[in-house]
Amino acid sequence: MTFTDGKNARDPLQSGPEQERRVFEAFNRAASGHDYNVVAGAAMNLLANTVRQSCATRQQAERMFDELAGRSKNLLLEQHYDPVSNKRRQVFAHTQHVHAKLVDWDDKT
Repeated sequence: MTFTDGKNARDPLQSGPEQERRVFEAFNRAASGHDYNVVAGAAMNLLANTVRQSCATRQQAERMFDELAGRSKNLLLEQHYDPVSNKRRQVFAHTQHVHAKLVDWDDKT
């Protein structure tokens, strides 16, 4: 399955500060059509590069990384997964679509 450039105005990932949202949308467009593992790897590389460029010491880098990861984890789990059932909430429409190739049942070849 591949990542898609989906948009849902109610999605909290789409409702951040204007500059964050524009960069997020650009990354979504660039990631569209790539495998989930590739997208996750690229996102982690962007995070590591951002931390590396903005922190002068290892301690600063670790603190910043932990803060960003914790904030993202909290957003993910609190808003997208039900704490009782442990299943993904269906409050935001998913825009990923799986398209099967056309099957011609009458084709005898």
